Amino acid sequence: MTSDGHRFVPQPVYLRPAGTHARVRLLVGAFGVAAVLALIFDLGFAVPPIPVVVLRVVELTAVGVYLVARAHQVYAASNRRAAVQTCAVDAVLLGAAGLYLLLALEFRPGQVVKVSALCLGLLQAIILIRLAIWALTWHLALSQSGLQPTRVLTLTFLILILLGTLALSLPKATQPHVQTGSDFTVPRHLLNCLFTATSATCVTGLTVYDTGGDFTRLGQIVILVLIQAGGLGIMIFGGALGVMVGQHLSVRQSLVLQDALSHRTLGQLKSMVVFIVAFTGAIEFLGTVLLMPLWPDEQPFSTRLFLSVFHAVSAFCNAGFALQSDSLVSLRRAWPVYGAIMPLIVLGGLGFPVLHDLWRSAGGWLEDWRRGRRPRRSGEAWHRPRRFSLHTRLVLWMTAMLVIAPTLAFVIFESLQTGAQHTATRLMAPDVDASHRPLPMAGDPVWLRLLDGLFYSITCRTAGFNTVPMDAESLSPASHLLGVFLMFIGGSPASAAGGIKTVCLAVLLLGVWSTLHGRSQVEVHGRTISDLTVRRAAVVAVVMMSLVSTVTLLLCFTENVSIREALFEAASACGTVGLSTGLTPELSVPGRIVIILAMFTGRLGPLTVLIALAGKVSTSRYSYPPEEVAIG
Repeated sequence: MTSDGHRFVPQPVYLRPAGTHARVRLLVGAFGVAAVLALIFDLGFAVPPIPVVVLRVVELTAVGVYLVARAHQVYAASNRRAAVQTCAVDAVLLGAAGLYLLLALEFRPGQVVKVSALCLGLLQAIILIRLAIWALTWHLALSQSGLQPTRVLTLTFLILILLGTLALSLPKATQPHVQTGSDFTVPRHLLNCLFTATSATCVTGLTVYDTGGDFTRLGQIVILVLIQAGGLGIMIFGGALGVMVGQHLSVRQSLVLQDALSHRTLGQLKSMVVFIVAFTGAIEFLGTVLLMPLWPDEQPFSTRLFLSVFHAVSAFCNAGFALQSDSLVSLRRAWPVYGAIMPLIVLGGLGFPVLHDLWRSAGGWLEDWRRGRRPRRSGEAWHRPRRFSLHTRLVLWMTAMLVIAPTLAFVIFESLQTGAQHTATRLMAPDVDASHRPLPMAGDPVWLRLLDGLFYSITCRTAGFNTVPMDAESLSPASHLLGVFLMFIGGSPASAAGGIKTVCLAVLLLGVWSTLHGRSQVEVHGRTISDLTVRRAAVVAVVMMSLVSTVTLLLCFTENVSIREALFEAASACGTVGLSTGLTPELSVPGRIVIILAMFTGRLGPLTVLIALAGKVSTSRYSYPPEEVAIG
């Protein structure tokens, strides 16, 4: 009964549109998965295990269902304008996929590829990208289940590595000589594919297969996708795509992205992820253009374009993957190596909060310059650029010091080697004849030595490219030890680099300085750093040092190498750098497993992995009485 005495008759609730919409999405998803599997069978196998006619029927049916579902979505939408805008994303993806197929995959008019087959491939690419968007944003929904963000991050990286391993293990992903080699076995091949997928996803750069010689174009594309996804961070990448397709982030989802971005302001997360996508695309596009003159003109334009895209993405994501067997040694004197690769590595290692801060401040300075050239109107306030945050200033100062000082040290070590250094080489590596050890910079002009030293100081902290040989016969022990220190430090927070990070080192140095000067608090630039931050920095440094020491010990046990080579390899894997003295391709099976675990742990961060495994931490509501202990 209602308040006025009338009998209440429940009205029927029509759920058909919602149910229809759910069934349509389920149908599209099922056929989308079928289309992706058909595409994998078609591209990944020389002779598909399923008849080609069946694959074509599945592909055509999936594309037809997808187009009908998109048309039904626009027709049944309450806001058709928004639905059309969503379809515009498909148009953009279709254009990008078409340009990529025409240029990178070298679809030429002379080939037996009809227009209908090309359109079919493009629409399949759209379905694949849509499924990727759904898969990459799925972890955001997991955050609502109460899972810890670090555990979600670890799970998504594991899934991405597994998918990359399966894609790289396809027969057409590697060259025929890999599968017909005398030492080829299926378990060993799968382990090598797992090693490569982990290295690409963790943007490390260590390889057991030659990326340019052992993988086909399909395998190289898979590696490129893994580098891009791992460099941005799977959670940042998924959140950015979610924003692009118009999805809204809940508070918990924003907290997940905040944890991945190391960003403190929830209100700026949406603008941050949009900035990440826009800035990454712009920088990688600019890097691609600058790298085009690096390759010989005799090569086809599509090949030079793919080489430029691959190295631009690898440099910005600090991956260090190169399609030359000697990395960049053969391109040492080319200006794009120093004018394009180095800036991409530095920008990728600064971290997006710093880049966002620099971008906003640059906009303020530009506005000041613009108004300064025009007469000011009465009452118009002068625009002052926003002040850099303490995080940005610490990153910039530490980056500058970690670039200038190691550059000079490397040039000195490699230019003024003494007899004591040759003796140290014989002690650390008895099998090496130090008297005949080639000097990579011997006879080079000063400017080239400085460029090589600058490149070495930059690439050791973040990326794995090298312009000089890195083996024990070509570099002095001092340069190798310098590289270990730089790899241990790494890049900056919220970047694609590994290591303990520059801000962590800055906090530790400031803590030492404050203690030596008898200060009770850590202060810098008129700000106080909390004791909790100092303790966290100490924990990260200790955990990272323990990880590098453990990996070094295990490599000394599993491999017949010197401690110098084992330490360099361990620091490179844990710091996700990718430099090697030549040990990686010669690793035994246990050694490769050790490096895989080291790369995975180093990419996620030792502290992140420990928190993910520890579960929830409960804080105590009491404290014990203090008591002093002797130190030193």
